Amino acid sequence: MKNFAENISTGIGQFYKTSVLAMVDYSAAPSRLNNPTSSYSTGGSQFKKIKRFFKNTPYIPFVIVGAIVLIIATIVIRGFVNNHPKTNTLGASTNNQVNVAKPLAQQTLNKNFDFPLKDATGKVVSKFNYEILSAEEDNQIIIKGQIATAVQGKTFLLLNLKITNNYDKDVQLNTRDYVRLIVDNAADRLAADVHNDPVDVQAISTKYTRIGFPINATAKDLKLEVGEIDGPKQTIQLSLQ
Repeated sequence: MKNFAENISTGIGQFYKTSVLAMVDYSAAPSRLNNPTSSYSTGGSQFKKIKRFFKNTPYIPFVIVGAIVLIIATIVIRGFVNNHPKTNTLGASTNNQVNVAKPLAQQTLNKNFDFPLKDATGKVVSKFNYEILSAEEDNQIIIKGQIATAVQGKTFLLLNLKITNNYDKDVQLNTRDYVRLIVDNAADRLAADVHNDPVDVQAISTKYTRIGFPINATAKDLKLEVGEIDGPKQTIQLSLQ
């Protein structure tokens, strides 16, 4: 009986110690949660999760590249819209039209000439009409959409032409080949330096164009010689006003 009582007493003592230790460990848990360093550990864990997500996600580079492309495209489109000239309802530009000064002097001519059309062998296949509508003196002209201004002491003599092709095929013409300019009765015959040659004239159609000569602003006597290079010429006296 004595041994039995001692065993019971020993068992109760061990149970008590175990219970106390368990209570101490349990009560210690909240103190760790309230530890100031626990929030840092939790934040660090979240940062590691985010870092691991970006590292393990294969689409991140594509997202970054797509964002860069979208930004660049937006900048380019915005710049294009801001720089593109506005047009009116008829489609004509309202802010980039080229304006030149009015002619210094003009003269209506309406002189008509018929010249032969020849093929590659020199055979005459048809003819075209070469009409000098008018002549004018200008200090400014338009060349390929750009304004050209005469230097001091110079001006331009311009001839406005109307070319009519009666042939059933397209033709190319060097319109400057049919006119020479004589200034102040000089022996020199001047060819046009300003032109759109070769001028394409479609079959059975009319084309308007012009040729021009740089001349001295003080020139008084101006004459035109009109005709084929190797043919007879007709002289036209100019009296621009």
